[in-house]
Amino acid sequence: MAGGNAGNRDVASADDNRTPATARAGEVLRTALDLLRMVDGASLDEIIQHGLDETVRLSGSRIGYFHFVNADRQTIRLHTWSTGTKRICTTVEATHYPIAAAGIWVDCVHRRGPVIHNDYAAEPHRKGLPQGHVALLRDLGVPIFADGQIVAVLGVGNKASPYDHDDVDLAQLLAGTIWSIVLRKRAQDQLREEVAARTEELRRRNLELQQALDDVRVLSGIVPICAYCKQIRDDRGYWNQLEAYLSERSDARFSHGICPTCASKQFPDIDLQGLSD
Repeated sequence: MAGGNAGNRDVASADDNRTPATARAGEVLRTALDLLRMVDGASLDEIIQHGLDETVRLSGSRIGYFHFVNADRQTIRLHTWSTGTKRICTTVEATHYPIAAAGIWVDCVHRRGPVIHNDYAAEPHRKGLPQGHVALLRDLGVPIFADGQIVAVLGVGNKASPYDHDDVDLAQLLAGTIWSIVLRKRAQDQLREEVAARTEELRRRNLELQQALDDVRVLSGIVPICAYCKQIRDDRGYWNQLEAYLSERSDARFSHGICPTCASKQFPDIDLQGLSD
C-alpha cells in the first residue's frame, strides 16, 4: 500500500509541475477524444456545437462560430454560433451570404490559412458589425480543407489577451477533428439512405416475384374443367369461361375467331372453302 501511495504522489506531483501550455495541450487532446467518442451517440449538430464551445473555452475566448463553405465556393453558410455567443449576441443575420461581401473574419478563406486580428478596431478593411452584434475586440479564424478546397471555417473571438500560435494550433486540431466527424456522419447517412433504398427495391421485387410464383402455382395445378362446355371451376366453386379464368391468373389476352371444324358445324350452308379461295 505504501508503494501505491507513493506512486499516486508521484503522479500528482507530475501533474502539479505541468506548465499551463502543457496542461492546455492535454485538455485539447482529451476534448478531441471526447468528440470522437460522441460519433455514434450524438447528432452532427450536437457534436459541432460541443466542439465549437470547447474551442471557445480552451482558447479563453468569449464568442465563436462555425460556417460551411457552399459547393459553389463563392458563398458561406452559418451553421452555428457558440452557446455563449447566442446569449450575448442579439443580431439577426442572414445564414447565407457571398464570401466577397463578408467581413474580415473570412480573411482566412481569402488567404487560405489561419488569420489573427488582435486589434479589430485598427483593421483598415473591417466592414463594421450589424446592430445587436457583440463588440469584437480580436478574432482568430481557421479554414478547414478537404481535397485542397476550403469546406468550412471555425472562428473564435474576444480573448482577453492577444491570440498566438498556440491558439492557432488548438483551433486547427479541434476544427480538423470536427470535420473528420462531419465526413464520417455524412458517410453514415449516405449508407443508411442507400440501405433503405436497396431494402425497398428488394421488398418490391420480392412482391413481384411472389405474385409471379402465385400465378405459376395457379396455372400449373390441377384445373377442374367441364368436359362438355369447357368452363373452369375456381377456388370459390364458381364456373368461369376459360378466357376469364386465364386472364385473371396470367398476362394472357384473347382474340376470338372460329376454327374450320366449328365453322362447318355452325354454318353448314356456307361454302367456307369457296370464300377462302
